[in-house]
Parts: sequence; C-alpha cells; structure tokens
Amino acid sequence: MFLRTPHICSHFTLPLVPSFGTPAPGFSSMLYGMKIANLAYVTKTRVRFFRLDRWADVRFPEKRRMKLGSDISKHHKSLLAKIFYDRAEYLHGKHGVDVEVQGPHEARDGQLLIRLDLNRKEVLTLRLRNGGTQSVTLTHLFPLCRTPQFAFYNEDQELPCPLGPGECYELHVHCKTSFVGYFPATVLWELLGPGESGSEGAGTFYIARFLAAVAHSPLAAQLKPMTPFKRTRITGNPVVTNRIEEGERPDRAKGYDLELSMALGTYYPPPRLRQLLPMLLQGTSIFTAPKEIAEIKAQLETTLKWRNYEVKLRLLLHLEELQMEHDIRHYDLESVPMTWDPVDQNPRLLTLEVPGVTESRPSVLRGDHLFALLSSETHQEDPVTYKGFVHKVELDRVKLSFSMSLLSRFVDGLTFKVNFTFNRQPLRVQHRALELTGRWLLWPMLFPVAPRDIPLLPADVKLKLYDRSLESNPEQLQAMRHIVMGTTRPAPYIIFGPPGTGKTVTLVEAIKQVVKHLPKAHILACAPSNSGADLLCQRLRVHLPSSIYRLLAPSRDIRMVPEDIKPCCNWDAKKGEYVFPAKKKLQEYRVLITTLITAGRLVSAQFPIDHFTHIFIDEAGHCMEPESLVAIAGLMEVKETGDPGGQLVLAGDPRQLGPVLRSPLTQKHGLGYSLLERLLTYNSLYKKGPEGYDPQFITKLLRNYRSHPTILDIPNQLYYEGELQACADVVDRERFCRWAGLPRQGFPIIFHGVMGKDEREGNSPSFFNPEEAATVTSYLKLLLAPSSKKGKARLSPRSVGVISPYRKQVEKIRYCITKLDRELRGLDDIKDLKVGSVEEFQGQERSVILISTVRSSQSFVQLDLDFNLGFLKNPKRFNVAVTRAKALLIVVGNPLLLGHDPDWKV
Repeated sequence: MFLRTPHICSHFTLPLVPSFGTPAPGFSSMLYGMKIANLAYVTKTRVRFFRLDRWADVRFPEKRRMKLGSDISKHHKSLLAKIFYDRAEYLHGKHGVDVEVQGPHEARDGQLLIRLDLNRKEVLTLRLRNGGTQSVTLTHLFPLCRTPQFAFYNEDQELPCPLGPGECYELHVHCKTSFVGYFPATVLWELLGPGESGSEGAGTFYIARFLAAVAHSPLAAQLKPMTPFKRTRITGNPVVTNRIEEGERPDRAKGYDLELSMALGTYYPPPRLRQLLPMLLQGTSIFTAPKEIAEIKAQLETTLKWRNYEVKLRLLLHLEELQMEHDIRHYDLESVPMTWDPVDQNPRLLTLEVPGVTESRPSVLRGDHLFALLSSETHQEDPVTYKGFVHKVELDRVKLSFSMSLLSRFVDGLTFKVNFTFNRQPLRVQHRALELTGRWLLWPMLFPVAPRDIPLLPADVKLKLYDRSLESNPEQLQAMRHIVMGTTRPAPYIIFGPPGTGKTVTLVEAIKQVVKHLPKAHILACAPSNSGADLLCQRLRVHLPSSIYRLLAPSRDIRMVPEDIKPCCNWDAKKGEYVFPAKKKLQEYRVLITTLITAGRLVSAQFPIDHFTHIFIDEAGHCMEPESLVAIAGLMEVKETGDPGGQLVLAGDPRQLGPVLRSPLTQKHGLGYSLLERLLTYNSLYKKGPEGYDPQFITKLLRNYRSHPTILDIPNQLYYEGELQACADVVDRERFCRWAGLPRQGFPIIFHGVMGKDEREGNSPSFFNPEEAATVTSYLKLLLAPSSKKGKARLSPRSVGVISPYRKQVEKIRYCITKLDRELRGLDDIKDLKVGSVEEFQGQERSVILISTVRSSQSFVQLDLDFNLGFLKNPKRFNVAVTRAKALLIVVGNPLLLGHDPDWKV
C-alpha cells in the first residue's frame, strides 16, 4: 500500500495493510491503513491526520505560492515526458533568452543540486532573462514537484508576461526537509519567440531546469559513487587471428571411468542467422519483412506444437546464444597485467585478476578458456592469440595455462587484452536433447492427452511415511499416492508448490516411497542448480544413505559442497579429485542425484533407456524447457504397459522465478516458459476446473508452514487465489509482533518510504541507492543490537536476509555492515547475514527479510524490463522477495515510483 497523493513525505513508515476482495483505490487503502494504525481519524465526510513527533511536515507560507502544475494540458504532459529523454535540448537558451541561477547550488549533469541540512531552509532564485535584441513572451510556467520539500514563488507577476530586451522574470525556489533523501523537481518555461502572436505555434520554444534537493545521512554520504559512471563501450567482436596458441587443458580426472558412448555435436548458430539478427531485433512485421526474416518470425510466432517442437526450440536456443556472445563482451579487459602464480608456484600457470568472477560476472569455471593478446601487439596485422585454459578460480583470481612460447617470454606485469568466452556445454546438451526427443517419440509425455491409467500398486496400499509430520497434510499425501501408483503415465505428475508449502519435502518423501514400494525402480533426481540438487541429497540420505549417489561436475568447487553429502558423492578425498564411476557401477544405486546439465553425462554414457523408471525434477519452474529435456530425452521412454517406468514428476511454482534469459527475442517468444509452466498454462489436463485441479495429474499444496498470516496475505491474494492457509508455528511467526520498531503492534510489515537516487559508478552498469542502503543498515542495527554478552547479537545474523535486485546495491549494503558501521562490523557472526539478489534467495527463508527496491527514477524502468531486473512490472520477482520472510518483512523503497506497479500498489 502506498501513499499516492501529489505531495508525499519522503520518509513514511506505515503498516502495509492491503485491501482485498473488491479492488479499492490506492488512496482509500492508504486511509484505511492510517486509520487502523491510529494515524488518522476517518469518517464518511471527514479525514483528519494525526501528527507524530517523529514526522514533521515541511511548511511554507502560502502567500504568492504557485500551484504545482495543476493546469497542465495534454500537450504539455506529452512535452514533459519528452524532456526527460532529451534534456540537452531544453537546457540551452534560445533567442538570447536563458536562465540565471542565484543561490547555493552545484551544477552536475544538467541538474541544479541543492544540498540541505535537516530543517534548514535554502532559497534559490531562477531568473529568466531576455538577453536578446527582440521581445519575447513568457506564456506558461510549470514548477513540477511531487514532494513537499519545494515551494515556488513568482512575485505576483501575471502570465502571459512580455519580456523586452534586458528584462527578467524571477522564480524563487524555497527548499527545506525534515528527513534525508533525494528530492527532484522540474521547472519548465514556455515562451513565444520574437515577432510571433498567439499562444502556441511555430514560434513557441521551451527552456527547462532540473532541480534536486539532497539531504544525506552520514552513512549515505560515504556510499556516494567512488568514480563517475562510464558506460562500457563494446569494441565489437574479439580480435580474430590466424595464429592461435593453446595452453594445457586441466588434467582429466584419473578416475573418469564413465563411458562416452554417444557423441555430442557442436550445434553452433547458423552463420546466416547471425547475419539476420539485427533485422530480427528491429521488430519488423512478418508481412513487410524480407522473405528470410518473415520465415524466421513465423517460426517464432507459431504456437509450440509437437510438429514444430525441435525447430522452434532450437531456433530460440541459437538466438539466446547469440545474445550471450554479445553480452560477454561487457566483461572484456584492456591492458590488464598478469603475474606468475604466487601460491602454488606453478611455473606453468599465470594469474589474472577478474573483478566480479566470484559473483559469476563473468562466469568462469575450471576447464573454461579465454583469449589473450599482448597489449603491445593488438595493432599488428596478424598478432598471436593465446588461448588460456582455466585451472583454478580463487576469489577474484583466475589461474590460467598458456602455451610455452608465451611463458618463455613472460615477465610479471606484462599487459594483455583479454576476451572472455562462456561455456557452451549446457547449450550443446540441450540441443542434443531436442534431437533425442524426436528419436524417442516423447510427445505423449510432452504433450499429454490422456493417461494409460495402469496402477503399479493396489488401490488400497498403505503408505507408511518416513516423515510422520506429512500425515496431517492431505495435499501432500494425495501427491505422493498418485506418484507411487503411477496412474498419470505417460503424462508428467506436477507438484504445484507455492512458497513455504513443503514442495521439496513432498518430492523427497515421494522418492522414498517409490524406493520402498517398487523394488525394481531406479530414480534420477535432478534440479537446475547445485544447491537444489544438494538439498535433495541431504534430505534423502537421512533414510537412504547407501542407496543414493550425488554426481557432481568436475568444475564444482569442492569447498562449496556441503560436508554432509561428501560421503555419498563422487569426490575422492584421498586423491583430492572427482571420480566418475563406470555406468555399470552407477546403475547399482537406486537413486542418482545430479543437476539437469550434469545428467547429460548419463546420456553420453548411453544408460539403458529403461534403466530409470522415475525422473524427478525439483525447481522445475526455474529452468528452460530444453534444460529439463536433458534429464529426460535418452534416459526415459514412454511406457505402454504396466512396467514401473515412464514416470516423470515435476515440482515447482510457475508464479515464482522462471529461467534467466538474456535475449529479448527469446523472452518474447516462449523460451522463458519452463516445461512445468507450459503444461499448467496450455494443457487441458492441468487446467483448474470448477472443483479444482484434477488430482490424478496435479496437486496444489495449500498449507504454508513459513510466514505470518499478514505477510502471506498479499502474495496469497495476488497469485494463489486466496487458497493458501497460514500453518506456520505460532511462536516462530509471531516472534516480532511486539517488536518496538513496529509502527503497529501485531502487524509485522513495514514499508519505509525513501526518496533516494539511482546511482552508478565506474564501468558497472548496476544501480545502487545510498539512502536505501543506509536505511537498511539502520534497521539491521535495531534488529541485531548486541546483548549484554559482548559481541553477541540478540538475533542471529543467520536469521536475517537482505534482498536487492541489483548487484551493486548488494555490494554497498555488505560494505556498510562489514566495514562502515562500527556496531555491526563488531558482531562475531555478521558475515553469516546473507545479502543477495532475489535469485539467490529462491527456495530459502529467514525470520526477517529486508528488501531494498533501489529504483527512484521512472526513466530506468524500461532498462529493467529489457534485462529482467528490478521489481517493477516483474510479479515473479516480487512474489519471491516478499515470501521469504517468516516473522518480519521490511520494505525500503520509493512509494511514488512503486505505486505505479499493479503489485506494489495493492
């Protein structure tokens, strides 16, 4: 709920009370929230706001005060929208008319910056002076501001106002604030040029000034940009030469006994598609586009069916790869030094500093490669390109192997131009999976029509659960029974698991029941991420310690592998390396656990097509459909009989984060749909009918075991039809209902309004908001205030999470709590407090979640949409963020901007 009036206080803490049922205007919702929080007295005919000591309005005398744009016509509104995207045109004087500024200010990037001390007024005079030789007429003046920090006075000068040569028109700007923040305003003058008559026409011209009052907190002042933002300039494709010298690839594990029986093609994008890509991105209609473009567009715009399945998805994968090739150029480095490996003292390895590699910006793993050219040779006609292979990744350092010819001439500090590449292996196994889908005729599984309805067990079989707590949950029991019975085959069974409903717990118990009741069953359990697959392994090994095996890729850093799964994975501690047992050995395990991409190794080994009777995919809504196919095509066939095979189980939530895509074309044309979401959206077997979902094919879990009812209410009504039931432990969920920091006791949600500024620095395209970072830090200090025992927080930092959609904001908040703030950095376990992106928190929960939305400028919203960033107009990201909290949710953001979004304004 947001305050959506023209003037809004910049720092307003208000209970977030949504209005459900019949949609109500945002302002009515605001009044209701203020009423129940005892902040306002509301009757049918009267509203009276109570004033609080902690919040004081900024008051200016009304005499000669101008109205703030209340008489703007449609023409002027469209003009105002334009000037924000073409500022330079309106900053310069015309016909000798210009604006003089008198008073304390700084000119920066076309903006007049007014620095304020709290509760101290500053006055600025904007003097419109006609310095030309002919008269002009000031026809309109629009002071535009949505916050009460500004007041504008015009000395009773009426409009229109003729201005002869040398004459002036003054506008006095009064600025004052009681709270920190960044408060923008715009002043627009409309004038009629020399010798013109009438109010508008060819002689009309405009001049604008962009103001900003700024009051920083001490902490926010320390977070200002270190260096001015400089947009990364992509120099084009990397230098291609005829002379490429390769280093040594990392040694293959000596224990790699897993067969490589099936070849894996390269599947490069067609050269012609690469040439046509710029025209495809222009968005030309298929009716006016050249023939080749029209054919490609027709393929993209055709609904996905079995007859075009491989062709369309392969095209989308190629388009995504072409975008990845473009995006990786942002990380290329110029004139960077390398050094000899200082730790291992390996004479064959060089060390390169790669800022951001720990956060996969860029993603660099063992076995990957990059290209390096000596800086001194980049302008030669045919320089040598050195192909370096990654042997180790340690923090922000990458250790590389190059050819002996480079090593023989290398000295510390030699500089290079570095071009990064990305690992094509995931794309290649997805392309192969598309081929195998047709070979094994998987259409009854991918486009199911009707089940075989052949049960594998008697209808009256009793399921004795390993996890007895599930016995009281009818939806979980229903899902497990249908999975074990197998009556849905060949159609996949879907576990639709909203946040906190025990989706993974249900999946794990179903796997255990299949192992128990179907002795001939062999299971492949997968997830898109290593963390998801690790979680499956951790929960399965409790009851199936000798029956499971976790297969890890050799690029996985063993330091990131949880200790409790190392005994049942393919890490050989004695050899200090990964091993890959032969196919025959792996077939002895009842359950194999891998990521979806690593499952491609089993396809390459040509496991018997009837070996895996069941394939379970957790987080199935988080991966592209071709990614899911990697674990299916070539490892499972459609069963026509009562054999215990052919059962695919998908667990996930289509209302939470889907695949991360880069190409606007693939986002538009369906690659962002997971297999799970496509079936739920388009297949009639999974549609919700008058009596709910058909339990033979899908179960929607309804009991939320995570969040306080108030926190659950908003996503429940927005995304889950109000069906979720709050079943979390009362003590856990009400832990903060009496916290002194709540504006309203018993209501554990805070929206803290901050009028900050979107900032960038250096060559990083990521945004940050210093005021929001400082506000988040102040809340963390309240929550983690040390107890009497020195250095020990009352609330464990492990119980708190901070979410922001921008990597730079994550960095700034981490810097605040580990370096800048003395109290927080002194806590023994402050590093256990997780600060991360929405994606990093998917599937996780914390007692307290703080969200920094960052955005304060409408002009960057489209940028977020293009690159799948931010919270605005992104309901899946919003849903994940607000459903991580168990007992307290604190949102820090700009209500004026967020109030335009249909989800945030609820």
